[in-house]
Amino acid sequence: MTEKRPIIITIIGDLSILAAMLSIGVTIFPDYFSKLGFHHNTLPIYSNSVMNILLSFVLITAAAGYLNLKKWGYWLMIIYNIFLMLVNVIWRLQNKQIPFTTGIIVLSIVLMNTIRYRKYFILGAEA
Repeated sequence: MTEKRPIIITIIGDLSILAAMLSIGVTIFPDYFSKLGFHHNTLPIYSNSVMNILLSFVLITAAAGYLNLKKWGYWLMIIYNIFLMLVNVIWRLQNKQIPFTTGIIVLSIVLMNTIRYRKYFILGAEA
């Protein structure tokens, strides 16, 4: 079976699903993940556990469409990344901290690669 999508799309999609699953796990079992070394630094939008789980499910849905090279997966991944980037920048600026954190850098890399490989989403999975 030949792979129709670039490896970077597969890596981004798989890591997005993994990040969403870890986020759900940290939200539901905070003490257990704390013992494993995962600490959840909450942004204002993530202060509510329900919102954290909801955004994680949005990310899983976006990643599924992204991995299947769907146009809606492409746009949902872009919207999700821009939304989180804006929330992160606003929160950092309000707290007088350095605006370029690891999260913003990773979101920028995902966004740049998503836009770079746009042609695969236009053509779809049959490319």
